[in-house]
Amino acid sequence: MPDLALGNRSGPFLAPKERGTAVLNALQMEYNTLRTESLGAINNRLFISSFSLAAFGLILTGLMTRQSPDVPAGIIAMVCTPSFAKVCCFMWLGEYKRSQRAGRAVAALEQHINKLLGCPPHSGPVNWETRLCGEGIHQASPYVASMLTLLGAGWSGFFLGLWLVTPAVLRVAPGWRGVTVLIAVACTMVIMEILWCLKIRLNWKKIREAEMMPKRIDYV
Repeated sequence: MPDLALGNRSGPFLAPKERGTAVLNALQMEYNTLRTESLGAINNRLFISSFSLAAFGLILTGLMTRQSPDVPAGIIAMVCTPSFAKVCCFMWLGEYKRSQRAGRAVAALEQHINKLLGCPPHSGPVNWETRLCGEGIHQASPYVASMLTLLGAGWSGFFLGLWLVTPAVLRVAPGWRGVTVLIAVACTMVIMEILWCLKIRLNWKKIREAEMMPKRIDYV
């Protein structure tokens, strides 16, 4: 009985033709797995966006339909709604990064398959993801719109909460003192959101730059 241990180097386990077929079959299975992972990440992004917008809609509707201004509800809206929006953005961005990582692995795998088939790595029969990554033709506007929609829902919740607490603040600090407090809170929120958006933009830029792959990728 032949020894099939991986450490046995006395000879090839399969004939060259059979080995080539087995390698291509294994690469095809991995290709399908990576495609499935990429599609799963895309579906997760759609689910996160849909669930988040539905949750924001319920929260904002409940706040707007209150009979009278409510300080606890306003504080919750000012603190929890923007925080929830940031959590949703981080989850969405994580799934986006996951799909891009799978896409880059698929592109490298395509080049390896084309080389095994004796074709140029970037112009063989399997080159869809390679062409997308190499030319950088992914549109950024739909992704930016999704992020801004989530952030905008959080901002709407904050300013709605600020409106709810405004009567109580003006009763405690009437006149310009109360107005100054409200303006200071709003300006602090705006500055914090700008800083946070700059951080998100930096992470987004890193992910987008990773899409621009070198012309030659050796798949290991």
